[in-house]
Amino acid sequence: MVLTVSLVHIFQQPFQTIKTFYSQIRQKDDVVKISELIDAHIDEHGFEYTKHRLVCHNIIPQVLRRDQILHIPEIIIEEECWYDEKGQKFWARTRNLSWSEIATLSNIITLSITPNPTWTKYEIDGITDFFGTRPHEVGYAVEYFLKKYTEKKLLEHIKIIDQECLKNNDM
Repeated sequence: MVLTVSLVHIFQQPFQTIKTFYSQIRQKDDVVKISELIDAHIDEHGFEYTKHRLVCHNIIPQVLRRDQILHIPEIIIEEECWYDEKGQKFWARTRNLSWSEIATLSNIITLSITPNPTWTKYEIDGITDFFGTRPHEVGYAVEYFLKKYTEKKLLEHIKIIDQECLKNNDM
């Protein structure tokens, strides 16, 4: 079963400010143990490209770790980002590498300017899918937990960005 997460938030801050603070979320998220820059270059379209490898605590509760593959202390996440400075757009794709053979866990994040050029639109679409699960098996429970956890984390990230914007405005 595939569970989805969608979220849209409008920051009343300029695009560049939100992009800068989004890029700092990794350092402020208590689940992220290590954030390692794997690649950074300008791609064939002229977009700034970065790729990070994140080592995170395994947040799945022990009671849901019935499958041996879920009994790992850390989860590896890959985050790829593209930034189009001219078009004032930013995209990020995150995906879980630890369970790629049994699950798809992925988010697409987009930052773009709104009709009001001093505001920024923050959109997130994510999916959680443990292959071949049925509603009464543990896979569905893990999917549901991860969906709720992701929703909570995304709202926390918005709060972090809002707090950073407030600090920046106070300076």
